[in-house]
Amino acid sequence: MRNVWAVCKREFVSYFITPVGYVVVGMFAAVTGLGFAASFLFYAKISMNPSAYAYSNVPDFEETLLGPFLVFCGLLVMFIGPLVTMRLLAEERNRGTMELLLTHPLRDREIIFGKYFASLGMLLVMMAVVGVDLIIMAFYVNVEPTVLIFGLCTVFMMGAAFLSLGLFVSAMSSNQVTAGTLTFGFSLVLYVIGTLAGDLPKKNPAPEAWAEGFRNMVGSLYDFFRALVQQLAFDAHAKEMTQGVLRPEDITYYLLITAFFLFLTFRALESRKWRA
Repeated sequence: MRNVWAVCKREFVSYFITPVGYVVVGMFAAVTGLGFAASFLFYAKISMNPSAYAYSNVPDFEETLLGPFLVFCGLLVMFIGPLVTMRLLAEERNRGTMELLLTHPLRDREIIFGKYFASLGMLLVMMAVVGVDLIIMAFYVNVEPTVLIFGLCTVFMMGAAFLSLGLFVSAMSSNQVTAGTLTFGFSLVLYVIGTLAGDLPKKNPAPEAWAEGFRNMVGSLYDFFRALVQQLAFDAHAKEMTQGVLRPEDITYYLLITAFFLFLTFRALESRKWRA
């Protein structure tokens, strides 16, 4: 554990030795602050005159503002996260220090967890920014503290999943820019696929002229594919969690995504050692 902490501390401090840490936190604070202010002002207008916005009465605050705002914060990590993860392992390879790191008395898991925890440290700094927005919100709107805490935890889990993907891509790349671009590209593809999956028709796509048994088989495969891609969107499991509704399958989704990409990172680092 001491080696993990040493790697984590070294990586986390390096974010603020260079402009990267300040740029990431500054961009996140600026965008979330503007989003919070715009959302809050819009909800205030709706509250004063609900009928003008097609509401019969004042809409639920958590469903109309809090939930969408927190989901937006989580998705924002998708855009900013590559700046955090692109340098974790790709920079070591680009500088030629990966071999030195691997020959140092450090285990693979200590390197990977140390660097991943450093990225989570940056995520916690960004969560502190969101926490300030929620504290300001609590002064004006009566919201259960547990809902705010669960909302922050949801954003953190979304961010942790994005960062695990970024760490894996960084382990596979030898250039920071390439790692950052690929991380953003993969995250965007997963998000778009999951979003568009909601528009897929429920009807069996197999032509009616086909044999019934074959049509049923195609229909079953299509239903499985449709259900699978609907679950790929990173925000699909966060919409209810940000409103304080906890479901085991939603929490399990983010934990599995994170564990899956960390596992792939282990395999990538291991294969690189064999190639070396």
